[in-house]
Amino acid sequence: MQKRILLIAILGCLTFNSHAQVIDDDDHYDSSLSRFEIYAVASGMKTIDVVETGIVRSPVLSQPLASSPTGLASGVRTGLVWHYGNFGLITDFGVHRYSDRTGSTSISPLMLGLRLDSEERFRTSFFGEGLAGAYRWTVSSGTTKFGTVKGIVSGGAGMDIRLSRHLVWRVFEIQIAIADARNGPLLTGGPSTGLAYRFGR
Repeated sequence: MQKRILLIAILGCLTFNSHAQVIDDDDHYDSSLSRFEIYAVASGMKTIDVVETGIVRSPVLSQPLASSPTGLASGVRTGLVWHYGNFGLITDFGVHRYSDRTGSTSISPLMLGLRLDSEERFRTSFFGEGLAGAYRWTVSSGTTKFGTVKGIVSGGAGMDIRLSRHLVWRVFEIQIAIADARNGPLLTGGPSTGLAYRFGR
């Protein structure tokens, strides 16, 4: 009887230690081993001012430029990151739209870039990135329709919290971009938050 109790106690200790080891391994999981990351985030982006070129439909000539839609366009961004250690190559695509009483504007950037991730501590890591590409921008205000494609570059940084081995909560990301616009370079960008999924070894 005592041998059985001793055997049960030993098995219980081994099971507990194994469970504790699994938890410990998960807490110290090296996220840099994941080859790929797909992310989807809710995103905001400051609208771009009206351009004079790329008119889709003839504008009303008397329309003042000040009446064009202006504000923070809400939307989504998605992308793919290929990791090599703490470095990554990014493909990022977004769609943002803003409407007010003067009309609506939409901004759709497509960018490529590089990312640098910090080492993970307590399931938390930080990253910085730089991207460049182009954006499709359209404005609709009354009978006025503008549409154009122009260049854009951006830099950003953010914070990730790993929820599991594969699922990551992107707590926040801030991007600051310089976009080609009617009156020269224009400062834009905005905040983002969402989820990422890491896979591949």
